[in-house]
Amino acid sequence: MSRRFQFTDLLGGLMAAIVALPLCLAFGVASGLGAAAGLYGAIALGIIAALFGGTPGQCSGPTGPMTVVAAALLSANTERPELVFAAVIAAGFFQIILSRVKAGELISYVPYPVISGFMSGIGIIIIAIEMGPLFGLPATGNVLEAVKSWLTIHQQFNSNAVIISTTALGIIYLLPKISKRLPSTLIAIIVTTWLAYIFKMDLPRIGEIPAALPVAKLPNISVTDLHTVIQNGLTLAVLGAIDSLLTSLVMDKITGNRHDSNKELFGQGLGNIAAGIFCGLPGAGATMRSMVNIKSGGRTRISGALHGLILLVILLSFGPITALIPLASLAAILLSVGLSILDWRVLKSITKTPKSDVIVMSTVLLLTIFVDLIIAVLVGVALASVLFVKKLADARTSSIANLNSLDELCHLTEHVPEPIRKSAYSYVLNGPIFFGEAKNIADAVDKLFGAKYVILRFANVPFMDQTGAFSLETAIEKWEQNNIIALFVGMPPHIKKILEDTGARIDLTNSFEQFEHAINAIDVWESQQT
Repeated sequence: MSRRFQFTDLLGGLMAAIVALPLCLAFGVASGLGAAAGLYGAIALGIIAALFGGTPGQCSGPTGPMTVVAAALLSANTERPELVFAAVIAAGFFQIILSRVKAGELISYVPYPVISGFMSGIGIIIIAIEMGPLFGLPATGNVLEAVKSWLTIHQQFNSNAVIISTTALGIIYLLPKISKRLPSTLIAIIVTTWLAYIFKMDLPRIGEIPAALPVAKLPNISVTDLHTVIQNGLTLAVLGAIDSLLTSLVMDKITGNRHDSNKELFGQGLGNIAAGIFCGLPGAGATMRSMVNIKSGGRTRISGALHGLILLVILLSFGPITALIPLASLAAILLSVGLSILDWRVLKSITKTPKSDVIVMSTVLLLTIFVDLIIAVLVGVALASVLFVKKLADARTSSIANLNSLDELCHLTEHVPEPIRKSAYSYVLNGPIFFGEAKNIADAVDKLFGAKYVILRFANVPFMDQTGAFSLETAIEKWEQNNIIALFVGMPPHIKKILEDTGARIDLTNSFEQFEHAINAIDVWESQQT
């Protein structure tokens, strides 16, 4: 249930804007369109997507995946920024269409290894292309060219830029150890800009940003450009949808609410149309900004929109000051963003993760870096599906045994008082717990009315993949938040090993061999409480 606007929403919007400012400037520069484009996109999306989206408290703006596509398009069509803005507008319309056909719900079926490989691939791209600017050299939009340029960095680097980028990185990573409330990226920009100004350092800078929004206009493109615009617009639409809805899922986990996927896509579509009309970068729901907003007390749509309005005030009031910001400072910020996007949780446990999940993640990662982002996602989903079918065919699930009848269950629970029986739920897991089962697990969370106990029965679970493990983890976390105790019955050793290898944070203390033992344990706990 949404609540009315409160002062904490203003505080949340302000803190989100402080975090967003250096990021949107950095993304603007990285795209090749200039820092102003990053601000324009953040303002348009920040206001419109928040007001018309389906995730209260979510903050939208330029993100890594969207910036990578924009940079690649501009790199392939130098001196034609209008193609990028036309693609952004097209992406907005595509997202509105996706919302109308209710495609937002499909995000629940994307396997986790696909998302993991995709995000890690984006992180590697950002790190690769920002290594040059970190040393005061021009950026390149191509990963292979960027890697080749590393060989000559020692011959051309700008020592002043190295000092500034090192200082910025030091502030970004060390300041949170002192206080996590201080916006480390913003302070890094302020300190390094001041140092560069005081010591009159010779190094590349942003350049002045006009202290006003650009005039709204439609990009001037020809019929021959439509193929490029539509292709890149569709890419941006799909990436923006995935990026936004993943952030929405994170928000749900923190707030305990449920977002409206299709309404969120509609809001993102309107926001991207506005961003393209005002010559801004494309964007999506941004996890870091949204988290800051929520943790600072922002919960309503107004808090998300306020973050965009505050950025507008900053643009109108302090635009010219940004001319002094060193590009090396922004490169340091983007390097930290690239490192944070990498899925360290999976990378650290990759030797223990099921081979099929590693194959999918690695394939998606490589395709994301060297081929195309959309192709990477499509191939990843298809590969995950094929490997799942193979795993299902290999699993020997057929067995002959007496079925537990309703009469037998009644016999097992007849000694338990009726109030306890009403508050205890039996969740029978039949078949594999894989990415297709993730949505069913999530839906089950909201069906436990008045529950105190949930007995999960694993006797008929032949295997579990990474997505299923993390979905089960999320469900149990939500039950615990509502003081619901989870009990596990008949969990095979290989399922326990998968949970351990994937790093799923699930306490298996309340594990039992038989259903009757779990019932007896509940009876004992209730007796002790009375």
